[in-house]
Amino acid sequence: MRTKDNSLASMVFLLLLLPIAFLGCSGGGDSAPAPRPSMQVLPSSYDFGAVTPGNSPENLEVEIENNGASALTVSDIILGDPNFVLNLDGGLNPCFTASSTIAAGSNCTFEVNFSPGSDGEFHATLTINSNDPSNPTLNLPLSGIREPISELNVRINQVESTGTCPNPVVTAYVSVTDQGGYPVTSIAADDFSITEVGGYTGVPTSASFVLNSATVSVALVMDYSASITNVQDAVTDMEESVASFVDNLGMDDEAEIVKFASTIAVAQDYTSNKTQLKDAIHNPLDVGTQTVLYDAIVQAVDDTVLRSKNRKAVIVITDGIDDNGLGSQLSNNSLNDVINNAKSNGVPIFTIALGDQANSAILQQIADDTGGQVYKATTSDNLRTIYQQLADVLFHDQYIITYNSGLGAGTADLTIGATLGAIVGNDTKEITACP
Repeated sequence: MRTKDNSLASMVFLLLLLPIAFLGCSGGGDSAPAPRPSMQVLPSSYDFGAVTPGNSPENLEVEIENNGASALTVSDIILGDPNFVLNLDGGLNPCFTASSTIAAGSNCTFEVNFSPGSDGEFHATLTINSNDPSNPTLNLPLSGIREPISELNVRINQVESTGTCPNPVVTAYVSVTDQGGYPVTSIAADDFSITEVGGYTGVPTSASFVLNSATVSVALVMDYSASITNVQDAVTDMEESVASFVDNLGMDDEAEIVKFASTIAVAQDYTSNKTQLKDAIHNPLDVGTQTVLYDAIVQAVDDTVLRSKNRKAVIVITDGIDDNGLGSQLSNNSLNDVINNAKSNGVPIFTIALGDQANSAILQQIADDTGGQVYKATTSDNLRTIYQQLADVLFHDQYIITYNSGLGAGTADLTIGATLGAIVGNDTKEITACP
């Protein structure tokens, strides 16, 4: 009887527990976590680099993203250093105010400008407060330097000759930039020097700027390989920056858009129509994920040399690694093929090394050997300033230097030097004055 009584008691106990268990399974126990906002700020830090007097970098676009499941309330955006200026109306989707509500999955933007009032090294912290329970306060470190010009980077971009040989008139298109990549525009004709090996030595006959006097054909080559597209915001920053370059085209200038990864696509043939060019920049194209870099550059040079404009250039943005996805070269053309093709056709290649893993040495070699210049963007946030610097050089501030050559037939080295106070820079290019 004791065993039977114990069994009956156990059954009664289990029956009493059933409603509790059922209640728990039906959601009456622990409830699901409440939706929460989640704030992310891009970039996480930024260095405006070196700025020389009279110049300023492009504004930094800052994006506040809400990656959570409920509304993010931004209560304040604080930047107290007068050398860094906050513009809440800036960017693609302006916040407009320092206190705003951002829906789940949405974002807003603002801009920061580096405007130092004196020389020096500057650091500031941008602080954003919100109702994100995990990260209610995010700090974005900012830095920048303003300093006097200390370098003259001279590049002989392109050379042509006219008149009767021997002793024709040589025209050299020359860019001069400082240590921050900004054009140096205060060099007079007598501050340039010309040295031909076996020919003329002296100063130019004239030195002027290309503005309104020398149109240009420029191919804009854009890398869409996985090493770039997998980086958050890199494609958006690249496309916005290339589009801003297009905005600077003169009425008679023209450009081409070339996109590449595993394959090459001419997204827009040469045209002066800015709307068509910008549509091609932003319209998506499936070109794969690998990197056929060298073939893409050769394609751009071959397209450009056919144009009738007197100045020509190719601008390439890439991480500088031609790769088939297995660590081997994908292109049919080699690095030497790229350089020799550009040199023989007289087309300078300006390269932009994107990312801290970019192969800057290869891109430096391409630029140096073809008469271009290399720019380094550690992150895609730097691209707006770099493309503006390139626009300034190619559309306004490139020098046209002329002189009467002392060369006859054959090739010789031409060296052009520039002097600004005690600062000296020069570049040497092999030329054929009398082809």
